[in-house]
Amino acid sequence: MFAASTAIIARAVAAVTLTAAAALSPSTIAHADPPATTVTVTGGQIRGLAADGVREYLGIPYASAARFAAPKPAPAWAGVRDATAHGPQCPQSPPLPYVPALQPSSEDCLSIDLYVPENAGDTPLPVMVWLYGGGFVLGSNAQYDSPTRLVREGRVIVAVPNYRVGPFGFLALPELAREGAATGTYGTLDQQAALRWVRDNAAAFGGDPANVTLMGESAGGMSVCTQLASPGARGLYAKAIVQSGACARSPLVPPSLDRAYQRSQDYAASLGCGEAATRLDCLRAFPVERLLDSPTTRLDRMDITWTPVRDGVVVTDTPEAAFSAGAVRQIPMIVGSNADEGATFLALTDYAQGRNPDAEDYTAWARHLFGANAPGVLARYPVGDFENPAAAKEQVITDGFFACPALFTTAAAQRGGATVWQYRFTDSPLPDNPLLTGAFHASDVLYLFSSLQGIPIPLDPRATALAHRIQDSWARFAHTGSPRTPAHDGWRPWQPADPTALELTGAGIEYDDDFTAVHRCDLWNDIAGIG
Repeated sequence: MFAASTAIIARAVAAVTLTAAAALSPSTIAHADPPATTVTVTGGQIRGLAADGVREYLGIPYASAARFAAPKPAPAWAGVRDATAHGPQCPQSPPLPYVPALQPSSEDCLSIDLYVPENAGDTPLPVMVWLYGGGFVLGSNAQYDSPTRLVREGRVIVAVPNYRVGPFGFLALPELAREGAATGTYGTLDQQAALRWVRDNAAAFGGDPANVTLMGESAGGMSVCTQLASPGARGLYAKAIVQSGACARSPLVPPSLDRAYQRSQDYAASLGCGEAATRLDCLRAFPVERLLDSPTTRLDRMDITWTPVRDGVVVTDTPEAAFSAGAVRQIPMIVGSNADEGATFLALTDYAQGRNPDAEDYTAWARHLFGANAPGVLARYPVGDFENPAAAKEQVITDGFFACPALFTTAAAQRGGATVWQYRFTDSPLPDNPLLTGAFHASDVLYLFSSLQGIPIPLDPRATALAHRIQDSWARFAHTGSPRTPAHDGWRPWQPADPTALELTGAGIEYDDDFTAVHRCDLWNDIAGIG
């Protein structure tokens, strides 16, 4: 299982709403040159830009990276560094074979972007650190370049770091463990280095280093959970928001070291680096393109290779177990999922590959993913209960990979002493189309950011009102630890005896108390893991 690329989502949105997107495209919008602004941070001075009530500081180095090694401090610079353009993305394969690279890439990719309200005032502001999704094989901070209203109206600072993905971020080998102790967690260590940079530099931007909210979607949500479970991140955050994170029982859960070793050894052997004595030198000698020449680095399959690893150093337990044991005690959390998560995965793994799954495909897919649990899954999701096999597959993905893992994450955190607000996002941002329907995976991201990868998101007035409600609740949570606003005044923390979830819908304010039944979580509760 993996997270959907927001770059693909953005292009799908642009395709479905072609006229509106063209009318609003960056090339047709006239901007006056905004004033520059200068700040001193670790490493030296930077100069950003101010526009629309927000100051932007882009491409700031927060650490430096060497291949298959923990990040190190970024070198200082002389003079004033320009911080008006995103840094390069970390190495990754294109989202799909026929989609070109979305921006330049480099192994020297550990930069952070900050968005700060103008005229912040004298009171230190909350900082919200967004960790991007992309299945741990894709993503960059440039994709999330417009949290403008959240920052300006919510009076928060938003920081978005790059972190390494694919084998660059998560290769796990015994020789790497002997070399540096941590292995398979370099991307996780990148995120921690970014959090330490935020702690050390938040005050320079008017932020409060003691009031940091971790937030992320999909693999970014799983990253939030991983940091909450990691001893090395303690004290670097105060609150957490997990959007479609699949933090429990899913294939994104950090595997054991032995399983991670086997995955990485298989990957190395597939590239011709099969000898244990030489494979690390072999992999380090390859150019970037050779390391990416593997199906494991592409976002077109449900099988995954690259995730954070339980290496016993950086990650010592699964999030679900760590939460139950008290790792998130007294931490306020928001946890949620979307009503139609599976639609995105059908688009990526079937439709984009020229397949429309039939009953035979659906059965074979279930047997491959669920093994001994496949008969139970197929019995609860028989093709005859759905419009077609694709719809059955979509519901299995929604329930088993996202909705119920969100519930299990909430329950574990609540058992361990966290205060958790649960939601279910049900709005459909797109008109009827053959590609993405309903509240598909990553559709909620369109309601936090006004554009993705520079492509404006033309939400209709009803969806815009919902976007404002979500932004207001998220900002309120960053300020106070509670997402309750006048619009969401009835949203209560989740309790086993009162398992209420807020329905985030454009139709009005609704609360859901039948989440377990709707998503068949009794079935998934008896399945220890997927994939």
